[in-house]
Amino acid sequence: MIHFTVGPLSRPTSLLGALRHFGVSSTLRRRIKRNGVCTVNGQIASTTQFVYEGDIVCVDLPQVNSFSPEPIPLSIAYEDDYLLVVDKPAGLLMHPTAAVRQGTLANAVAYYYEQSRQHCSYHPMHRLDKNTSGLCMIAKEPQVQSQFDKKETAYKRLYMALTEGRFPSPFATVRSPIGRCPDSIITRQVMAGGKPAHTDFTCLATGDAYSLVSVCLHTGRTHQIRVHSAYLGYPLVGDDLYGGSRVLMTRQALHAYAMQFVHPMTGQLISVNSPLPADMARLVSQAGWNYIYARLH
Repeated sequence: MIHFTVGPLSRPTSLLGALRHFGVSSTLRRRIKRNGVCTVNGQIASTTQFVYEGDIVCVDLPQVNSFSPEPIPLSIAYEDDYLLVVDKPAGLLMHPTAAVRQGTLANAVAYYYEQSRQHCSYHPMHRLDKNTSGLCMIAKEPQVQSQFDKKETAYKRLYMALTEGRFPSPFATVRSPIGRCPDSIITRQVMAGGKPAHTDFTCLATGDAYSLVSVCLHTGRTHQIRVHSAYLGYPLVGDDLYGGSRVLMTRQALHAYAMQFVHPMTGQLISVNSPLPADMARLVSQAGWNYIYARLH
């Protein structure tokens, strides 16, 4: 549901125009015009009706993305009326696919909404690979996601990774474009003509077998950290798709551990953190790097 109070208007404005000023995308406005149920001050209204400062507008729109609720445990790192940040475990898909319709984060969130009696939808602000763990931000309504895009509200995402071998530099930045490999629908590679991609790596500790690095994403290309890490010659531990070994871990050693953003609706600066999962924490502990991890949090 969309709910807001009309602010000051410089000229006569329809309900549809007020929705545009509120940040609702043109695609969603078209859906509202076709299928939405609108009220102004509690009275049914059409999208062409004029609204005035102080009017209370509510729009109820049938959900397009309906995911079957499933009682999958959720670890919630942050929540308010507009956003949900979930600490996703490795092995969980973000949303159903043509082949997999159940057992995903979308199904888990749908169940959580149902149990907490929230009439919200599922709009991931970014995506994590199935076997990457950590923080995922979900907008509860489409207009919240639209506000991020409209205001170009930046948010910073930090990842912890274990790379194979002794990482050679305290800091490395990669600005190399990424595209799909010609012979694969899954694998990506650094290539001319790919989409711009920018990743910063900060080495926190090194050993002969593996190193601990913090990674900052400036763009969000598919498999970006995995591709850029392999491009440097230090693939992620467990990432056999990009040259890593599965001896120490059976999934890529990558965890989204910190997120910071300016809230698009309240203007507040929000910071959220997540501890390392057990499989990565075990390798960090075995290497004697506990004090570095504690300092980061």
